[in-house]
Amino acid sequence: MGFFSRIFSRQAEAEPAAPIVKLPNDRILRYKITGKNPGTRRRNTRRVLCGSWEAISDVEARTGLLPPFTHELEMPEVTEAQLELMKKLGVPMLDGMYRADASALIQHALDEKPLFPDRGLPRPILQFLIDNKLLLSSWLTLSDLEDELVESFPGLRALIKNCK
Repeated sequence: MGFFSRIFSRQAEAEPAAPIVKLPNDRILRYKITGKNPGTRRRNTRRVLCGSWEAISDVEARTGLLPPFTHELEMPEVTEAQLELMKKLGVPMLDGMYRADASALIQHALDEKPLFPDRGLPRPILQFLIDNKLLLSSWLTLSDLEDELVESFPGLRALIKNCK
């Protein structure tokens, strides 16, 4: 066999490349923000849900605390059980993925839905979830929300219809 036949036979045997996936731009995040309580002038810590599109200064102002501020991203890490299940199902692990993201992707794999929906949750729905203090993944789909949360939150059904 010649040189080219060895190259082409190896290319045919190569495994297909994994899809290139990136984290959604619009995500729900939880911060631990420390500042001064205006009434007591003592240091106080608050946990705040916010959108990744919001400036941290806006999030600090929403706490009602006074500067100087410290802030720390406080998101639950992916568990060992999730990692094992993701490996078993062939779900890729991405840098910056949190527990809610892993849960959403595992559920999509188990339901045999696309793992990475073409369109993540729209920003108005993410804002609704933040306002209702729900830390959910941006990889959920509108149908996931309809199946699980519409009954609990009456305003969500109309918002989903507007976003479709």
